[in-house]
Amino acid sequence: MAFEQESSPRSASWRSALWLGVFACVFLFVGWSAYWYVARRMAENEFHTQLEREAQVGRIWTCASLTFRGYPLSISIDCSGPRLRIENGAGAAIISARRALIAARLYAPTLVDIDVTAPAEVDTDDARTSLDWTSLQIETRGLPKRLDRLSIVGRGVTVEFANSAASRADAIHLNLRRTTPSQMAPYALALGLAGIDSPALTKLIGAGGPALFTALGSVTQLDAATAGLWTERLQSWSAAGGRATIAALSLTRDAFAVEAEGSVGLDQQHRPDGKFAVKVRNAGPALLALAEASGKVQRNSIAGQLALGILGRPGELKFDVTADGGALSIGPLRRLLTLPALY
Repeated sequence: MAFEQESSPRSASWRSALWLGVFACVFLFVGWSAYWYVARRMAENEFHTQLEREAQVGRIWTCASLTFRGYPLSISIDCSGPRLRIENGAGAAIISARRALIAARLYAPTLVDIDVTAPAEVDTDDARTSLDWTSLQIETRGLPKRLDRLSIVGRGVTVEFANSAASRADAIHLNLRRTTPSQMAPYALALGLAGIDSPALTKLIGAGGPALFTALGSVTQLDAATAGLWTERLQSWSAAGGRATIAALSLTRDAFAVEAEGSVGLDQQHRPDGKFAVKVRNAGPALLALAEASGKVQRNSIAGQLALGILGRPGELKFDVTADGGALSIGPLRRLLTLPALY
């Protein structure tokens, strides 16, 4: 009898704790669901607001179908058939893909992951470019207020221009990161392409195995180019004194190799303006072909024979590549190519 009297209060206590736990779980479930729903509505409103802002500057984004989901820990936007129409007055370009899945975590709403599904196409008034890839992930941090980081990782990427064979890369990686929290801080840049197989590259440096391209550097004054059409952004960036500095650039393919460092910006006529110190190995045939294509040098001329003798030497060759006054100079070959305005 005493045991039953002792166990009865204990059972009641356990039942009370159990009901309290159930109530707490229900309360948390309902509260979190309400919070997620409010966050979803805010994300939906912000998404459509950004689309309206983009449309005002000639970038019109549409989706064949649009679904918001991600409960309980994130907000995701599933855009089937994404399509971007860019209108710049002189013409229009249309970029389309199969699907884009955009996700942001509730605890870090400015960290956005975008997974784009191939294939994709870029249509202009003159031509169509087809793109395909195995995977393509894009990550941004800081938007819409400002860009603090951009990362693009692609695998099995194929690009096919009109009337030309496809170019391929096994992997592509781009990372752009603000170096300090302050406004107008420079961005660190890292770019890499592995397993490159391109007809254009083969035509330039000859046949060979897969190529590897890497570039490390920085870009200044990007915060000055945050609004408007891309031409207006370039103009704002140039007017603010923006420059891209490459600390280490390399392209290797079998015995061929080229390394470079320098900086480039835009002059007042919107043409590239800068200088790079270049070091090449086994690149003589490529440089001579470039000189011949420009019409500045003929292989059978005295200058051509002299250039062939210099470029055909074994070992490394060092020279400067300069963009100045709308012309490109390569080593002793002055004003080899005319550089048009970019916009």
